[in-house]
Amino acid sequence: MVLFEEIKKEIIRLGKAKSAYILARASASACNSEYGVSLLQISVGLDKRNKLLAARLFNIRNEPDYSNHSQHMMLDWLENNDWITR
Repeated sequence: MVLFEEIKKEIIRLGKAKSAYILARASASACNSEYGVSLLQISVGLDKRNKLLAARLFNIRNEPDYSNHSQHMMLDWLENNDWITR
């Protein structure tokens, strides 16, 4: 999915900043209900551009290339890069 590719690039760009963690958790939450992130964390921890990415995650099913496979692949990427544990 294009959205997940944009988010991966942003997480990599941010490095180990708190905002990268918030974006990673928001992505995981969009893929599986076992993960979550506080709306307060999103509100205070992300800049405008990353808040827009998070907003797209809220409506992930409206993404033109949405697929369950993409969600699974994103979770794999997050786990392989130590952003989440499963």
